[in-house]
Amino acid sequence: MRAVLEGMISRLAPGLPGSALSEIINRLLWVTDDNGTDVVAVCRGWLHSDDIRRVEAALSLDECWLYEDKGELRSHLSAVGSRWPQLLPRIQQILGSYDDQFGH
Repeated sequence: MRAVLEGMISRLAPGLPGSALSEIINRLLWVTDDNGTDVVAVCRGWLHSDDIRRVEAALSLDECWLYEDKGELRSHLSAVGSRWPQLLPRIQQILGSYDDQFGH
């Protein structure tokens, strides 16, 4: 799965954000025989990438949580937000959705 996702992000048209792959990445969660485990693993790695498009793609997951534990999720997303402040609105949206689903 890593090769597939790396191929997609490396061939993404110039000027498009990594989030342009959102629909494809989210669909892969449902159609792979491991229920997206490998997709999530790749996205977790991308979350700490030096390439903002990989980070954007990782943050585009809507169909699952990158980390199920709120503290772990918050810790990783805080690190991303510190490095990439322009992604803070998406990070806040993710954390808000987590709170909506699981409570504060």
